[in-house]
Amino acid sequence: MKSTVGPDIVVEGVSPWSAKRPIFVGLLTIALLIGGFGTWSLTTSIGGAIVAPGVIQVEQNRQVVQHPDGGVVSEINVTEAQTVKAGDLLLRLDGSQIKAELAIVEGQLYDSMARRSRLEAERDDLEEPVFTPEMLELAKTKPEVADQVEGQRRLFTARKETQAAQVSQLEKRKDQITSQVEGIKAQTAAITDQINLMLPEVADQQKLLDKGLTQSARLIDLKREVARLQGNMGELEGNRAQAEGRGTEIQMQILQLQSARREDANTQLRDMGDKTLELAERRRALTEQVARLDIRAPVSGIILGLTVTTPNAVVRPAEPLLYIIPQDRPLIIVAQLPPIHVDEVHVGQSVRVVFAAFSSRTTPQLEGHLVTISADAMSDPNSKQSFYRAEIELEPGELAKLNGQTVIPGMPVQAFISTGDRSPMAYLLKPFTDYFQLAMRES
Repeated sequence: MKSTVGPDIVVEGVSPWSAKRPIFVGLLTIALLIGGFGTWSLTTSIGGAIVAPGVIQVEQNRQVVQHPDGGVVSEINVTEAQTVKAGDLLLRLDGSQIKAELAIVEGQLYDSMARRSRLEAERDDLEEPVFTPEMLELAKTKPEVADQVEGQRRLFTARKETQAAQVSQLEKRKDQITSQVEGIKAQTAAITDQINLMLPEVADQQKLLDKGLTQSARLIDLKREVARLQGNMGELEGNRAQAEGRGTEIQMQILQLQSARREDANTQLRDMGDKTLELAERRRALTEQVARLDIRAPVSGIILGLTVTTPNAVVRPAEPLLYIIPQDRPLIIVAQLPPIHVDEVHVGQSVRVVFAAFSSRTTPQLEGHLVTISADAMSDPNSKQSFYRAEIELEPGELAKLNGQTVIPGMPVQAFISTGDRSPMAYLLKPFTDYFQLAMRES
């Protein structure tokens, strides 16, 4: 067999070689690769996701502890990173000044309440003052309140006895006048009897005088005596009227004494009404301030950012004293969503969460869903970049996949928000379609 090498060279024993077969195999391989890749890129789906950085937070963030009034710190009962329960005493402020003011106000208030009970008893003409249950209860434990109650009770008794003595004296004078009136009535009756006895005699003497059987002197004497008796009776009637008038005046004085006591009690009650309310309000405000001297934990959690470290430190009103990171509330993830992707997300959308602080080899991705998306874009004060605030909640039981690893607020995470499946071809053509949408435009 001969083989030609070149146009003029023939090699004995070698078959002639053709490139058609390798070219065909190569073209077939390329066609298969392109066809296979095209088929794969058109028929296969790849899950899309928006990557958003985020941090772990508790459902209601950290709890700030403040004091509305401020003051001087006398006790510090917690340290940084200490775990506390709701109601535990954190700090105590010095309350000597407030307690002294409260004692003064309470003394004035208790005195006002005791006086009020006494005046109400005088107004209603009671046998003794009726003190409030609060006053009677306080009198058992506070000697000063007991003294005020007893003092007002003695004053009520003394004023009542004084009035009773004055009324008794007036009653005696009234009885004397009544006796005088009765005596005058008796005298008037006697004179009336005398006149009634003398009038027939006067008539008889007048008849005898008319017949000339007696002298006129006798008749004149009788008439003179009758006139004198009638004058005496008129004087007695005048005295009787005066005595009865004095009796009426005394009765009016008795009524005025009783009325004056009630009117005086009413006047004092009216004047002290506003004062009692003012003192009660001041005591309520001071009592609340005293109660707020003990600053207690509003929630259970871990102490963070303790700003007061030494006693006698001055605390300004509403100044943050410390923060408490709650440990018994659900954890949420707050992610910063780029504004260009906000139209691709919605509440309830599935999310995969990766904890950047844990090893990716041993820590699985956790499943969750979007809970809320902010209504408007926000701005990061440090980077000045805009973002939408998105809250992500893990599905029940997902934290158990961490195998006991502790998740604390502030820990960074990466959130992959699922946006739907697309083919690889769509991913490859997306940059070109976006470019051509902007190309061929008039500047």
